[in-house]
Amino acid sequence: MCYHRAAVPSIPAAYREAFEAYLAGPASIREAITGIDQARLSQRPQGSEWSVRDVVIHLSDAELVRAERLRRVVAEDEPELRAFDQERWKRRLAYLWRDPELALSLLELLCHANAELLRQLDAAGWERAGRHTEQGRVTVADLVRGGAEHFADHARQIRALRDALAGAPRA
Repeated sequence: MCYHRAAVPSIPAAYREAFEAYLAGPASIREAITGIDQARLSQRPQGSEWSVRDVVIHLSDAELVRAERLRRVVAEDEPELRAFDQERWKRRLAYLWRDPELALSLLELLCHANAELLRQLDAAGWERAGRHTEQGRVTVADLVRGGAEHFADHARQIRALRDALAGAPRA
């Protein structure tokens, strides 16, 4: 596995699409929340258990977990990757009172820090793996693809919440 920037000038071709989709994720989240005023960030449209604020904070917390998992998979041999209970985190980590702009800034920073690490890996590095307690064997490539999908899914969710809030009375 190579860690020297000059030796690995770019992401191996087999992983480039996933890497680029992952890197685009935070911008898609920022775009999705554009135009939602502060008063509506915590509103939950009828039928929704999550507000826009909840989703943005969740993404930031999930990216903290992904950052730790990536580092452990690269640095350790077959580490255990523990699952977390997102509902418990939402409840116990006070999502209702946390700053979504700070969370989004952290999300962007974590994504760029992860990208810096990923740029150092050769193809063998992208195939290093850990054992997730629920999903089984998970490679670096799987973590990156999963991150890209996570961002895309939640960008769609935020846009749907935004659209639902546009017609809802203010809280």
